[in-house]
Amino acid sequence: MIKKCFAFVLLLGLVMTWNIPGSVAQQLPPILNIGTHPVGSFGNIMGTATATLLGKYTPMKATVKAMAGPAAWYPLVLTQEVDLGVANNWDSEKGYLGESVYEKLSRGKGFPVCLMTVGIAYAGGLVVAADSGITKYSDLKGKRVAGNIPTPSLQLQTEAYVANGGVSWAEVKPVPVSSVAEGVKAVIEGRADASATITIGMPVIDELHAKRGARILPFDTSAEAVKRTREKFPGYPLKVTPGPGRTGVEKEMFLWGYDIYLVGRQDLPDEAAYLIVKALWENHKELGPVHVLLKDWVPERFVSKEALVPYHPGAIKFYKEKGVWTDEMAKLQEALLAKKK
Repeated sequence: MIKKCFAFVLLLGLVMTWNIPGSVAQQLPPILNIGTHPVGSFGNIMGTATATLLGKYTPMKATVKAMAGPAAWYPLVLTQEVDLGVANNWDSEKGYLGESVYEKLSRGKGFPVCLMTVGIAYAGGLVVAADSGITKYSDLKGKRVAGNIPTPSLQLQTEAYVANGGVSWAEVKPVPVSSVAEGVKAVIEGRADASATITIGMPVIDELHAKRGARILPFDTSAEAVKRTREKFPGYPLKVTPGPGRTGVEKEMFLWGYDIYLVGRQDLPDEAAYLIVKALWENHKELGPVHVLLKDWVPERFVSKEALVPYHPGAIKFYKEKGVWTDEMAKLQEALLAKKK
């Protein structure tokens, strides 16, 4: 009799679980696929670090899909083959709205993505060999600059950095490359005088430094130079200093700063989004050992009034519990959502 009662209770529990609307068991995807830029890029490093934490602190496993960038993985959001992605603020906004290069790709509808968390601020620029004689952006006039990259935002960044020195893209000799890492390799091999856009901390910069020495060019922070740069790509001067993970930074100087986002598909279950930001928030100190720059990915950066993409409802739920979702953020969320109505 006891065995029969136990069996009945067990069966009843299973039936109740199957019929609970929105139960965790029904909602959580077993595997989260994270779209990133190619291996060797900092975006891929950030995606890999994210995957490690999610696999360790959530019931979901995570894998990284290294691709050519958002233009390659955005369409996979529609088919649920990509659940999360690492992208800069420009790609995130334009992809969400279906503007610029993403208008045709999304048929003018934009891609259904939401913001999970603002990550670190990238510090970007161009790198040259230490023996090149090039010390500032104005020196690039007439020089061979890696570029014409298929990823639109990366090409815009490259042109923006050249423009900081008052040099137009028509005044350099472009060396076509398929990725940021290939741009640095072109400098290593002597095929280019300056790389395409880079971010400090990329492993390939260490390779350049070992073979020829590496020098990341400093930004001119005058009002005119900043205006020229910002007309090409959004951002702000960001002060950096020499140190671990900053190969090529010879002295205290300014690079171009812009935010990196972790976005997710809109139809990702709220519970999954909640657990994702919870795992990153509570275990962010484990990111630093992966790469020194990830030490800056701290909870204070997760919610930003400068966000260009609306947050996922599951993420908002967590941020409300932490007391960081303010009335100001609620108004910003409404404004961002209204852009696609």
